[in-house]
Amino acid sequence: MVIKLSELINLAKEKVYPVDIRRYEIKDNVFLRRIENVEGDISFYYDVSDELRINYHLTGDMVCPCAISLEDVYVPFDLSEDEKVVHKENEDGFYLNEDMTVEEMAVYIVYPEVPIKVVKKEKIEYSRGDGWSFVSEKDYESSREDEIDPRLQKLMEYKVEEDD
Repeated sequence: MVIKLSELINLAKEKVYPVDIRRYEIKDNVFLRRIENVEGDISFYYDVSDELRINYHLTGDMVCPCAISLEDVYVPFDLSEDEKVVHKENEDGFYLNEDMTVEEMAVYIVYPEVPIKVVKKEKIEYSRGDGWSFVSEKDYESSREDEIDPRLQKLMEYKVEEDD
């Protein structure tokens, strides 16, 4: 279903677009892979001061890559807003400039809520190779506790001479 800007300009009453997205793949975004199980609605109406407004309520899951393992992490969202629709990017409100599908509009609404960094809650299996491995910061710190700082190593060899 396409949301046409030309239809919204001469809107006589509220126009509601139902949203039911099972899976929508996102291209060219390193923080968001896809959205899934998105339900809700997007509606447009004119308020008493003749300003075009958008009202939406969307729930679903964002699928983001884990910052460490790059595995899929499901991040639930529940978004609701009622905003003025604007046609210039530098104005305050919901920027709308062209015709979009309902799926594209849902992604446009979800984008500001996408987290920059997500780490899965399950135990992470770190990569290993020949002579190298990734370790957690906690394991690294515990392995370094007994090491002596090489800059201070010479001081350990110093012996105090006693005068008789």
